[in-house]
Formats: sequence, C-alpha cells, structure tokens
Amino acid sequence: MFMKRKPRRHKLGGIIILSAIMAMITAFLYIFSVSLRPALIRVSQAYAKNVVSQVIDDEVKKVMLEEFFSYDKIVVISRDKDGKVTSVSANSTLINRFTNDLGISIGDELDKISRVKRKIPLSSVFGADLFSGLGPRITVRFVPISVTNADISHTFEEAGINQTIHTVNLTVTVDMEVLIPMAGSTLHINSGMPIAQTLIVGSVPGTYLTRVDGK
Repeated sequence: MFMKRKPRRHKLGGIIILSAIMAMITAFLYIFSVSLRPALIRVSQAYAKNVVSQVIDDEVKKVMLEEFFSYDKIVVISRDKDGKVTSVSANSTLINRFTNDLGISIGDELDKISRVKRKIPLSSVFGADLFSGLGPRITVRFVPISVTNADISHTFEEAGINQTIHTVNLTVTVDMEVLIPMAGSTLHINSGMPIAQTLIVGSVPGTYLTRVDGK
C-alpha cells in the first residue's frame, strides 16, 4: 500500500514570501544607501551644527562673565601728550588665559552631549512642513574628535575722519563625528563672533596692534 505524498504548496508559498521579504529589505537598503543616507547625513549635520553652535555661544558668555572680560581689560590704547594714538596693545597674558579656559569649558560640554543619544524625525529628510515631526525617529550622536581651538583676531575699520572701530574677534573651531544608523560623517564647525569693540578717536598709527605681556 502506497502512502500519499503531502502537497508542498505551503513550502513553496513560504519560499515565495521569504524571497519577497528579502527583496523588500534589499530594495530598502539600496534606497537608503542611494537616497536616504546622504539626506540623513545632511540633516543630522545641520542639527549637530545648531546644537554645537549653541553650546559655543553659551560657554563664551559664561566664561566672559566669569573672567569679567571687557575691551578695557584686554586692550590698552596709548597716547602721546597731544592725545595722538601711539599704539594699540593687546594683553596677551589675559587673552591666552581666556582662550585656554574657553577651550576647556567648551570641550567639557561637548563631552557631555556626546553621551546623549538625540533623535530627529525621519520626515525632516523630505523637508515637507506638512509632515514635520512625524514618522519614525532616527538616533543621532555627536562625538568630538579634536581639541577645541579658540583664537583671537583684530580688525580695524575706518568710521570717519580720525575715527577707527577696533573689533576683537573670537573664532572657535571644533571637529565632530556625527553618527547615525549605518552611517557617519565628520563635521568641521568654525564659529566666529565679535567679543569686544570700541571707537578710537584720533589718528591710529600704521602699525595698529602690538602685543604686551603683563597686566
């Protein structure tokens, strides 16, 4: 007596379903790699830049308050007996201390935010206001990959007859690694801002700025 073989249709159906699922996963990964991943990198970099720039602004204000930072403390304008400007001198000792303390302060805050996993909505990739904030959220992390660097520069601009605007500028540079699922990118942030300014009345000599150690 022969036994009847069971139909194999359910096995064939299972194979078809599994193949369809694998094809969908492959298609998603391809779409993600070609189109979504670059867009996600751009959005996550813009998000990281906003967060890090805010950290820099906050720490600059905090350190300036802590050290009572002001134009008169970091710049000395010397005049002769006739009131003519003879030199504009920067207090390099105080400036170096300020930039060093600022770099450490910013670095500490960036280390803190690197431990936080932030999430941005996938809909932000498409830039549609209608769906803003909707859909699944993508995890983003920012990791500092270099020492924060803070530099001071000076600009002089004519503001009228025998009037010159002297501006002390701060530039902070930070390199961050921005991490999202299955992708990562390096972001270079260069944040510049004026931190002190004054109007110098009188003729300013050709050699505008000299450095002076001391108080």
